[in-house]
Amino acid sequence: MIDWLKTLDDFDCRLTTSSAIEHQRVWTELEPILSEIFVSEILTRVWGITLTAIDRQQGQRSAEPIARNTTNGHTEARNKAISLMLSLQIPMHELSKVDRLRRKSERWTDLLVGHLALRYQLPDFAFENQRSLDFGQSQVHEFVRATDESVWEFVQAGIHLSFSTLSNASSFSVPWNRGIVRSILGSFPIDCFDEVGLFKSLRRIRIERPSPESPLISPDAMQEPIKPRCQIRFSKLKQRFGEDR
Repeated sequence: MIDWLKTLDDFDCRLTTSSAIEHQRVWTELEPILSEIFVSEILTRVWGITLTAIDRQQGQRSAEPIARNTTNGHTEARNKAISLMLSLQIPMHELSKVDRLRRKSERWTDLLVGHLALRYQLPDFAFENQRSLDFGQSQVHEFVRATDESVWEFVQAGIHLSFSTLSNASSFSVPWNRGIVRSILGSFPIDCFDEVGLFKSLRRIRIERPSPESPLISPDAMQEPIKPRCQIRFSKLKQRFGEDR
């Protein structure tokens, strides 16, 4: 966040004394940074609300302050980026391309945080609270009607299609992004990943991992004395079958 803000301030200083031609040069350098700020805010807000929801679920406040501080820093960088876009003297169609990316990122964020914003009353991680709650209600409805895996498979496919044009884009802060991804993935239990390092499906995890709420053998049953099995004699079985005939 600090590097983003410092870089944006440097661009802002250049624009104050620049001609329209220089604005175009600045835009060439600035566009990938703005795109990174807008798109990566999806991860910031989704992971932020996830950590906050975990704190609410466990009745503590350990991760939430960090999540909110990071989200606030990203929001500051986003506001600065929008301010720079408004001060640039470049063709509108070039600005609109990045602005569409911003609005698309906001909409996907509201969709992804919807169910958590609804369940834990966390509207401040969404861009538009009502839109996020509508998404959350729809997701809860889909979870009841179908498996959550099928729902999120469609969501994942939609995200890939929406941001497919950014696959070859150069990132301003590759080392930091890799470190963030490693930290997030490192917070998951090792059994969440399959043999090639991808996330297992929720159904597979539930099958492989016994639930603490419903253990295979209850603690009460483990304390009960073992009852001897009844011995069945073949003579009795033969007599019984003979009577049934």
